[in-house]
Amino acid sequence: MNYFTKNTLLSFKEDIGNPIELNFNDESSAVVSEYGGRLLGLYPKNDCYSLLWINPEIKEVVKTRRRDIGGDRYWISPEREFFYEKPQTWEGWFCPHGLDPAYYEILAESSTSCTLSSMVTVESQIKKHIYNGEITRQISLIKEPISTGLSYCGVEFVDDCVFFQPNLKINGWSLACVISGGPSNPGTVLVPTKPNPKPLSYFRNIPEDRLNIGDNYVAFKLDVDDVYKLAVRPEDIDFTRHAKIGYVLKIPDSEEYGFLVKLSNDIPKTQDDCFDVSRDHPESEIGVIQSYNSESPNKPSLKYGEIELQLNKFEAIDNASHGKARHQIIGYIGSKEEVLEVVEKYLGIANLSLF
Repeated sequence: MNYFTKNTLLSFKEDIGNPIELNFNDESSAVVSEYGGRLLGLYPKNDCYSLLWINPEIKEVVKTRRRDIGGDRYWISPEREFFYEKPQTWEGWFCPHGLDPAYYEILAESSTSCTLSSMVTVESQIKKHIYNGEITRQISLIKEPISTGLSYCGVEFVDDCVFFQPNLKINGWSLACVISGGPSNPGTVLVPTKPNPKPLSYFRNIPEDRLNIGDNYVAFKLDVDDVYKLAVRPEDIDFTRHAKIGYVLKIPDSEEYGFLVKLSNDIPKTQDDCFDVSRDHPESEIGVIQSYNSESPNKPSLKYGEIELQLNKFEAIDNASHGKARHQIIGYIGSKEEVLEVVEKYLGIANLSLF
């Protein structure tokens, strides 16, 4: 099972910590997981698959307190400092348990919003210092900012994270796991840019058949068949657009298409505002809009792609480091022609050729 309808997901809610269902109208809804503190399922229509990837083994993941349930999560960066046991040589990747899944609790909830909070603990693998703090996430359903006429579900996050140590050089980090149809039905990541962008590879060089550089955008193939990571520099980002990254996919087992778009103005505007260096050129330029393509070693089970935003750098306030950011994700479903019209409205990309 690679994809989840809402009914399938909620059929075993007692085994995954009783997630919250937020209902926008009779047609669209979202599912929020207290475990891991995140948006887990996004449903623009009642009977559609979640456009966010959900781990097929989610019950076992929750039972064993692992991190990879899927959905749209909050981390901090730089990845090199907090996620590698040997950061100098980029060896021994791990996820800090005190960051994800952490120990989120629901503080408040309604039919359209909820607030979650957790203590967080991370260790700088470079400085060997432990940082303690807390995070609060407000997750709310929203109306689409651009009228489209399509079925949609929109969610806004207000992330407020503090570490009880001043002057930390870290960023917030929003990562949405997205579904793919695999090599036979890949998805297309789209980043609107200024003219003549210069995209970056973050792990190893991205082959030409996985990348398309347009006049005002970068496109990246997500087929969950090999590991690559794309990043776009702040110098190339079109900051006149609230939408920063999108993803288009022919929905598996359907003739319809899905479109996910992440929006925010709370992202780094310059190289000096972001600390997440790349693995294959750590002394070179930094990208703040990112996308990850994983591999799927146990086919036909398919892994996930990711669309990611580096968020505001943390600021020193009252002898602590404080990061706050507001960002949105909106999912649409419609025919190919309808979805491409919505892509043009949000991203300004016309005459698009999908992977």
